[in-house]
Amino acid sequence: MIVTKIKGVDKVVLPEITVLGKEGIGLSSAATSWVAPLWDEMNQHFDEVIPFIDATEIENLHLWGLMSDQQNWLAPWGETGRYLAGVQVKPGTIAPEGWSVWVLPAQTYLTLKTDGEKIDRATEIMLEQVLPLEKVTLAGAVQEHYLPNFAEGEVALYFPVQ
Repeated sequence: MIVTKIKGVDKVVLPEITVLGKEGIGLSSAATSWVAPLWDEMNQHFDEVIPFIDATEIENLHLWGLMSDQQNWLAPWGETGRYLAGVQVKPGTIAPEGWSVWVLPAQTYLTLKTDGEKIDRATEIMLEQVLPLEKVTLAGAVQEHYLPNFAEGEVALYFPVQ
């Protein structure tokens, strides 16, 4: 059982979640050139996803930047990766034309909130220091979570662990 006592790191057990968004595939080394446009496209067409969001959750939207290796589902990126810029929706949602649905399985995560400009450093600290201290290993790709109450550029990184 993971019980973290490291300031700023939390343990979160998420049930299965469904995310509807805009998906892209590209070189990991060029992610900045193809991931941001997915968010732009999702935001420009956000009105198309409103019918799929639970009305009770509208004020507390859960936005997700989900990652997966191109070849191995939900594995960390290799040379190429897949990314879904999206919003959490009702289970069983079927993607309308031009959209993709990813279902993230129930999983235990160690999370860390950081600034978008510090994602690389925060990831390095989690992988090289925190996970070994907690005696856990990374079990898949790191996911990004954004909430309405976050400051501009703030993101929670979700590290799936076993």
